[in-house]
Amino acid sequence: MEQLGRVLCIITGASRGFGRTVAKEMARLVKPRSVFVLVARSGNELQTLQEELVESDLEVRCVVVDLSLMEAPEMVVRTAKEAFSPDIEHLILVNNAAALGDVSRFTKSFTSMAEVNSYLSCNVSSALCLTASMLQAFPKQSGLRRCVINISSLCALKPFCSWVLYCTGKAARDMMFKVLAEEEPDLRVLNYAPGPLDTDMQLIARTQTGELGLRKTFSDMFDEGQLITCEASCAKMMKLLLEDKYTSGEHVDFYDV
Repeated sequence: MEQLGRVLCIITGASRGFGRTVAKEMARLVKPRSVFVLVARSGNELQTLQEELVESDLEVRCVVVDLSLMEAPEMVVRTAKEAFSPDIEHLILVNNAAALGDVSRFTKSFTSMAEVNSYLSCNVSSALCLTASMLQAFPKQSGLRRCVINISSLCALKPFCSWVLYCTGKAARDMMFKVLAEEEPDLRVLNYAPGPLDTDMQLIARTQTGELGLRKTFSDMFDEGQLITCEASCAKMMKLLLEDKYTSGEHVDFYDV
């Protein structure tokens, strides 16, 4: 089986959904004594995942924190640095944590700057500050591959009515990591859109979306079995990482792989 090497892997939003699946699937592709740093707000779910992963001869550390807090990047980086050892071959940061936001309302209703700033802090600013902090903590060095993954969406490219917060956040993150890829040519950067996943977020999409036609589209996809499992999508992302042939910074969709 191909492997990613002995990794230090940091995954945000790791307690459930796609982030949890990434942790479990990546654990199969790393060398023993790799280190996983799992980040999420839910301590109980993180602990359960930690117990599952340590059976794979991994060192697993959990950081229970809301990533929108000012101190969050420092907490994650400190844990990662404590876990780092000279035999680590591959640093992988998976920026997965994200919120859908209020999809029941249309753009003209978002008049509260505090509400918008809160969303962007959690979904855009936190990803930038964590990534920047991690790159400073682990600079370019011989023998260490570095990879940053942004879990993207079709919403980064296409407008969805009543999804202004989510579309704005995903578009901003895609461009953020495209710029990073241009600035850091030795760094591998991937914007991966996992497709319409069968998760709690999709449940919200098909029950609360304000644009009724879009809501029906999501409902029909669920009813007709067109949603993608986290495992199927994660397998394609792992394929991209193992083959390592994608253009750094590019947006790659599940259906492109």
